[in-house]
Amino acid sequence: MANLLNWASSRFGVRGVRIGLALILIGLSIWAFAPYVAYRVSSSAFINSEMMRVTAPISGYLAYDIPRKGEFVEHPTNLTLINSYSADRRRLLDLEGRKAVAEERAALAKTQLADVAKLDEQLEKRMAAYHQGMIERLEHEIEEATAEKTGCQAEVDHRREIGKRMQGLADKGSTSQIRSAEALAKMEETETRCKMAAARIERLNSELTSLKNGIYLRDATNDVPYSQQQRERLFLRKQELETEAKQQGALAKELRAEITEERHRVDDLAKYNLTLPKDHVVWSMPASPGSVVSQGQTVLDLADCDRRFVAVELPEREFEEIKPGDTAAVRLIGGDKWREGVVRQVRGSAARGDDRLLAARVPAAARGNITVEVSLPPEVSKPGERSYCDIGRLAEVRFHRNAPAFVESVSNFFHSITNMFTSNEPAETSKKVARQ
Repeated sequence: MANLLNWASSRFGVRGVRIGLALILIGLSIWAFAPYVAYRVSSSAFINSEMMRVTAPISGYLAYDIPRKGEFVEHPTNLTLINSYSADRRRLLDLEGRKAVAEERAALAKTQLADVAKLDEQLEKRMAAYHQGMIERLEHEIEEATAEKTGCQAEVDHRREIGKRMQGLADKGSTSQIRSAEALAKMEETETRCKMAAARIERLNSELTSLKNGIYLRDATNDVPYSQQQRERLFLRKQELETEAKQQGALAKELRAEITEERHRVDDLAKYNLTLPKDHVVWSMPASPGSVVSQGQTVLDLADCDRRFVAVELPEREFEEIKPGDTAAVRLIGGDKWREGVVRQVRGSAARGDDRLLAARVPAAARGNITVEVSLPPEVSKPGERSYCDIGRLAEVRFHRNAPAFVESVSNFFHSITNMFTSNEPAETSKKVARQ
């Protein structure tokens, strides 16, 4: 450094060196203080973000494979957060019990229907045999009655011949009138028996006709035999069993659908599934993986890395100069890259405290100060590549400052003078051309 000064002194002289150093210091001062003149600068800003708090909707055990504190969620992730240890399965058990009873009743009704069908088949065979036997019996009785009628008719003819001879002998005096009367009485008796045989034949024919039509007139007690009556009872019982089987089957089907829905509900209550949103970082985790959590207990706090903002404190005299939608330059302390943010809200010192859930605590603005929030633009690189998305990191914020009024007036004055001279030059030029 000394050699450089000696060389400069020998080349430019001592006075020139001093002037050069003074100019350098002045330039450095202007470079250092120029931002404070052209911008409103605040170095007390810090990166902040809103948080999403996840609480336990059910009691249970926290899963082991949940993201750890500080882990960045790059894509939407589905995971089982809580496994319940006290899921209410009473309604599910009740539905399963009712379904089992309905299925048993339906199976029992079907088994009884099969037994009824077998018994009805046996009764049908027995009824067919009985019906055929009755027809054959009546046919035989008709044959017997016909034969009896035929024999009786022959006996009547014989008695009539005897009666005629006895009457002839009685008329000749060979026998008494009593013997002739007895012969006639025997003939009439035989004729009566023949009429009874004919009537029995007619009755048997009527019974046979009715029997072939399915009506049983024998014994005069029922129109059908006991086997047919049992078949009719079985038919009614079959209808009852079919109705019971269908009702119980429909009930079992309905209960199966309800059991499926209830099982889904119990499974949902048995575990709590959560979809972690993308571009979030696990800010805090009050509960340890595998530990027991109760309903309503905080499990995770997720900070939104995609909508970060900068909280800045400025003097309240700047309230009218800064409006939502204005741009501001933001640079993280320790970095050299400036980002352009947008003012999203301005709050005065008398405003109530911010009740939002934020990752970094925002102190209440001191009396005479305002709080300005500047949203950060989206970044090309993933913010999760840095620890906790730079939330809580200090930043420098610059707001564009308008020129003071006297500077604007002086600038306007010089502009007017410049415009006046520039407007007079064409007139003078035209006069010189006219003189020539």
